Amino acid sequence: MTLNAQIPTIAAIQRTNVVLIAISAALLAMFDSSPAAIGCLIGGFVVVANLFVLSTLGRLVLAAAGAGISGKAAKLGVAAIPLKLLIVVGLVYLIFSHVHVDPIGFGAGVLTQLTAIIIETGRASMGGRDVVPERD
Repeated sequence: MTLNAQIPTIAAIQRTNVVLIAISAALLAMFDSSPAAIGCLIGGFVVVANLFVLSTLGRLVLAAAGAGISGKAAKLGVAAIPLKLLIVVGLVYLIFSHVHVDPIGFGAGVLTQLTAIIIETGRASMGGRDVVPERD
């Protein structure tokens, strides 16, 4: 059994995510409250920034591995990815403890990324654009 190896690009996911954040924030502003819409924008910004940093770190680690860099530099590159996660968790804690963001809106903003991934994966599996081609 062979599966189609078409996967969406990070750029396609990010574009779809930004559109979903805008739509979600507008709907929350109309049907809930302004704090919920602002929370959605903040949650969406956090996941967009997180995916951007993760993809950049991943590219750097893979480029370093491809260039044959090893030792302390390679270990530092691999350690940077979990460290980024710790920084994001700390940032979210600071947001909730100091800004008092609406948790429902924030959660809606965070969930837009999962929705964007599902949409772009479906689009890629149906032969849409912005996909990484299957390798032979």
